[in-house]
Amino acid sequence: MRYLKIIVACSAILVASGCSKSNPLLGKWKLAPNQGNECFQLGAIEFGDKTMTMATPLAPVSMAVTYSRDGDNYLVTAAMGQAFSFQTESGGIKSVSPECHLVPNN
Repeated sequence: MRYLKIIVACSAILVASGCSKSNPLLGKWKLAPNQGNECFQLGAIEFGDKTMTMATPLAPVSMAVTYSRDGDNYLVTAAMGQAFSFQTESGGIKSVSPECHLVPNN
């Protein structure tokens, strides 16, 4: 019985760690070249497991977020009710409204 509990606990850890890695938004992103002025707010953005940090002219702004998926859209919802929608694309992601393309910022 003891070994069964250990196996179940290890399986739960593997499942939990695998879920966070399946989120393609996690990481640091920057605007792709030639984006419009409406995209300036997404100039530099980082998605963590439970946070989103956006660079602003004065200082970075971090907020707690939750992630969900609706078809092809990955939804990022802040505690204050703000919602952001992204889609994956070749070489990066794009915000749905306004349409802004982002590439990895390694």
